[in-house]
Amino acid sequence: MKRKITEMSVFEFFLCMFVILIHLLSEGVDALPKWSFWSVLFASLTRLATFAVPGFVFTSAVKLFYKYGDTPQFSYHKFLWGRCRKIVFPYILATLIYYAVFVWMLGIYRFDLGDLLGFLISGNLSAQFYFVILITQFYLLMPIWLAFSHNKSKVFAATLLLASLLITIFFRMSFPHTASIAKIFPSYLIFWVTGIYAGLHYEEFSEQISKHKPLIYIGWLCLAVAHCILSYMQFGGLIAYRFAPMIVVLFCFFSIFGFYSYAKELTISLERRGKGLLTSISQASYDIYLIHCLIIIVLYRILAEMEIDHILARFGIAFVVTYGLSIIFCVLKATLFTNLKAKRLRASATRARKMARRKRYL
Repeated sequence: MKRKITEMSVFEFFLCMFVILIHLLSEGVDALPKWSFWSVLFASLTRLATFAVPGFVFTSAVKLFYKYGDTPQFSYHKFLWGRCRKIVFPYILATLIYYAVFVWMLGIYRFDLGDLLGFLISGNLSAQFYFVILITQFYLLMPIWLAFSHNKSKVFAATLLLASLLITIFFRMSFPHTASIAKIFPSYLIFWVTGIYAGLHYEEFSEQISKHKPLIYIGWLCLAVAHCILSYMQFGGLIAYRFAPMIVVLFCFFSIFGFYSYAKELTISLERRGKGLLTSISQASYDIYLIHCLIIIVLYRILAEMEIDHILARFGIAFVVTYGLSIIFCVLKATLFTNLKAKRLRASATRARKMARRKRYL
């Protein structure tokens, strides 16, 4: 039986923290004077955190193919139902909650069923929802990915990885200013395909990451500096950063591998102290991902009504409140559900033992 790769779930928790940071920084990136210290800092931190969504695509593929890669029989319908329960249904509930708040609390929209259905399909209601639309496309194509994974040829794997890289860069370079490009799976194909092979050969992948950790960190530092400088020069109108997709893809890979290495070491440390906190953290990530933007939006409305207009003050308050509320609420929820599930399993096992004893006496 394969071990549970808890380090991937811990890694996803940190990816979620980076997503929150991006959305907290967005107001400052737009409002701060260009070329000021704070503008450079906010923009650079945003760029450094942009590997989060490619990271989620990568970890999703790793976990799926670690689980299903060697399965001789795969039930597509059962798989889709499981993805709906864990990913799609919580997204629908979150969309309904957001829409209700926007309509009846904040007055941003007037209720319209057609608009609501459009938001559900497009993922446009909140900035982070596009990921659900994106990852669902990969789930729907699962039989194709499985067919690829069953081909054990190293030449085929190398060809598929190269083709995926070229497709990803082509789509990103061809539609650089199109918002919908982030929702189309070819724009993230290389991260998914790399995740497939990492999941199929997980122990070897993990060993290679540990072995080449110094090179990964050096590569990340060089790409991070280049990416931040070139991106801000483009933002400031000095250059046309046409080859950004190539730099971004490489930067995302080095960021993913480097931060995965850190998450793995942290997981080992946490496991030595007990798995309670670890389990809660790993189960809370998706809830935090879905809910955090609502906290930010409502909080910014409250701050506006309180006439707190200073960008840095708003950022500081939002930083503390958003991270605090989203993590506390979602971790407590995950802990509660874990305890209830464990209690239900214990009760079921107790009933089974009692019935077994009764049968012996009959």
